[in-house]
Amino acid sequence: MGIQNDIKLWDQVQVRVLDVRLISLATHEFIRNYVLPTSAFVYVQGRGQVWLDEEVWTTSQFLLLHGGKGRRLTLEATGVMEVHLILYKSTLPSNVLVEYRMMLNQRNPFEESWATVPDHTLELRELVRNIHECWSGQERVGKIQVKVYFFQLVQLVLLQRSRIFNEVQQPSLTDQVLRYIKAHYRESISLDSLAQSLSYSPQYLSRKFKEQTGCTPTEYVIRLRMGEARSLLASTEASLQEIAAYVGYMDPFYFNRIFKKETGITPGQYRLKQQGNSKLVSKSTLNATNESIVTGGEERYPLIDDDNHYQYTRDEEINMFNHFKSAIMSLALVLTLSACGTAQQGAETSEVAAEPEQPAVVETQMVNTTFGEVEIPAHPERVAAIDYLGTVLALGVKPIGGGQFLMNSPYLEGHLDGLETIGDSVEQLMELEPDLIITLNPDKAAYEKYSKIAPTVSIASITFPTLKDEVNYFGKVLGKETEAEKWLADFDEEIAKIKQEVQSVVPADATFSVMQEYDRQVFIFGNQSGRGGRNIYELLGLQAPKNIPSELMQGAYHEFSIELLSKYAGDYIVLTSKSQLKDLQADPIWGSLPAIKNGNVYIWTEEQSWFRDPIALLKQTQDLAEWIIGLNTPSK
Repeated sequence: MGIQNDIKLWDQVQVRVLDVRLISLATHEFIRNYVLPTSAFVYVQGRGQVWLDEEVWTTSQFLLLHGGKGRRLTLEATGVMEVHLILYKSTLPSNVLVEYRMMLNQRNPFEESWATVPDHTLELRELVRNIHECWSGQERVGKIQVKVYFFQLVQLVLLQRSRIFNEVQQPSLTDQVLRYIKAHYRESISLDSLAQSLSYSPQYLSRKFKEQTGCTPTEYVIRLRMGEARSLLASTEASLQEIAAYVGYMDPFYFNRIFKKETGITPGQYRLKQQGNSKLVSKSTLNATNESIVTGGEERYPLIDDDNHYQYTRDEEINMFNHFKSAIMSLALVLTLSACGTAQQGAETSEVAAEPEQPAVVETQMVNTTFGEVEIPAHPERVAAIDYLGTVLALGVKPIGGGQFLMNSPYLEGHLDGLETIGDSVEQLMELEPDLIITLNPDKAAYEKYSKIAPTVSIASITFPTLKDEVNYFGKVLGKETEAEKWLADFDEEIAKIKQEVQSVVPADATFSVMQEYDRQVFIFGNQSGRGGRNIYELLGLQAPKNIPSELMQGAYHEFSIELLSKYAGDYIVLTSKSQLKDLQADPIWGSLPAIKNGNVYIWTEEQSWFRDPIALLKQTQDLAEWIIGLNTPSK
């Protein structure tokens, strides 16, 4: 959905090209840390390196980059380099649909940094040169032509990025963990550091990895280390201490214990067994394997059952130190990774992707979301309602915070005391320490971002055919099935009373249209929509004009040509608009509609009509019913 949303936003924004520059660099010339004053396309022809902040790309012929305002651009030429810099500014119209503003907040394509080798290199090259020539010309009409070429460039970019988006899949989290562990399993890492390296929470990383592989990261690291140790024991004459250090264990005692736990025999016994099979190991190595890890026999320093401790007397400690003195000097140079669950008493030992020691059992459940089944707490206690805030509140759950736009709902006044406003900051969301995040964002990148913080339920609002489906779904998600059942029963009772009052005064053949207008654009809303669609069609059971195609009544909303307005307009119109009735009546198109002429129109602002949570729906339905009844009740 990401690239599709980008296309929608490009279709809506107003764009001004602010400047077009040509930069020529000879071999070994450079420009460093030029701060982009606004969003920019950077077209590079030639050889060299290009940086946007810390990201670097190498080009040997053609490269197209995009960077947002404030990015630092660095160019270093290793051959002749020609760079076109096209600076532009994009803004959404003030009266654009809220959906577009929310889309922009979730993912802003005009601020992203990326680079690609263009598909249509010669066509793009010609476009860029035309943009520069028109911009440099003296005629004002040239500036208009720049816009034409600029949007042709954008079209080429979006077509290519759409193809790349569909073809290229990012490695799964499990693949990333496997690759990282494979490259670093000998180093000193913990589950926390592993998670930090991959930008995920430790709990989420461990859970997802085990779902795919059947083992935890800890277990996988141990398997890799033991596999390497077995290979070294069978094919080299290295001492057991050297092998332990090489595969990541500073403490040979612990290495010995883990090896026996994994293979059933000690490292020395394993080496002897391999020698008996292959007879390829030298006599000196054979003699070495007859020795215990500790001088005087292993039985003098028995490993106890507790993974975190081993016991010996002070004299024995001195003997052990003397025996290992030279080995310790070399071991100090090796980065180690210990596989024990907690630090061993008497020795500093790094945990290897350590699992929490005897974690508290948290009851969980599986729920279906846009991104498949997700495991979440059965009874979440710290819910971050980025979306569906009103639904969460209706079920008697007090979330820790709500999305910034939803917190401004006029229908939730009195419900929001003590709630944090959740903005765009991931750091702020992390500080709230949610155990469940709820969103309707369809972008997978956004979902992955949230999932690194806490289990995330992402589900589009159009998933729910009716309000009942939505409330019951979140009743399950929040462990509030009983509350959902009661709320719906109370709601149904109130709506039934309102519906009866409305239908008793409305003519049986009366039709209702739910629309929004701005800047000569018209949108229509169906029975799953906000703006009054769900209220009018689902809750009050009123009918739409038969001329409206069924596909326009499905989904969230649809734009249609204003020439079709008279065809789709009902006897009554529920209209989201900033216009006044007198303005609409004066308009040659809107003013020709019987509903507008007769004043059978309910005009409200987007700030009132957008919200469609259960709490808002009840109040909106009451208000709409009052309007309908008022129009159809003769004044005394």
